[in-house]
Amino acid sequence: KLTRALDQLDHHLGSQLATFTHPVLGRSTMNVGVIRGGSRPNIVPDRAEAEIDIRITPALAAAGGALKLLGETIEFHALPVEIVNPHENPPMETDPDHPVIRALLATDSRTKLAGAPWFSDAAHLSDGGIPSICIGPGSIDQAHTIDEFIRISDLREGAEFFSAFIAGLKRG
Repeated sequence: KLTRALDQLDHHLGSQLATFTHPVLGRSTMNVGVIRGGSRPNIVPDRAEAEIDIRITPALAAAGGALKLLGETIEFHALPVEIVNPHENPPMETDPDHPVIRALLATDSRTKLAGAPWFSDAAHLSDGGIPSICIGPGSIDQAHTIDEFIRISDLREGAEFFSAFIAGLKRG
C-alpha cells in the first residue's frame, strides 16, 4: 500500500510543488529519503513508514507551507497514509541590497550571490527577522558526508576573505 500511495503522492504533489518557484532557488521539491517496513521478503508487512523531505520556497511558505499542501493532497486523493511527527523548516531569503551582503560582495570581486536548495539553521534566524546568509570556505559537496573535509588551501583562503571583510567593515 505504501509504495502505491507514495507513487500517487509523488505524481499529484510533485506537479503542485512545481508551481512554487523562486528565481534563485528553483522549485519546491519532494524526496522520499527513507522507507521502513516488513521483516522478511515473504511476509506482507502490517505497517510501513516513509520519511519525506519537501524543500520549501518562499512562495510555498506564503501559500501555507508544505504540511498544509501535503495534508490536502493526502485527503483529496484519499491516500491510505497519515502524517506523524511533522516538522517544517522555513525557507530563507535575504535582500541582496542588505548592507552586509553589499560589504561581502565588495570584499572580493570573485564573490557572487547564489542560492541553494538545502537547509541551514540560519533560516530560523531569518524567519525571526534577523537577516541571515550562509557563507564559508570549501565545497558544499563535502558537507555532511562520511568523509567530510575541507582543503587547507580553502581554509586559508576563507580566513583571508573574512579578515578582509571585517577590515572592510571597520573602514566603511
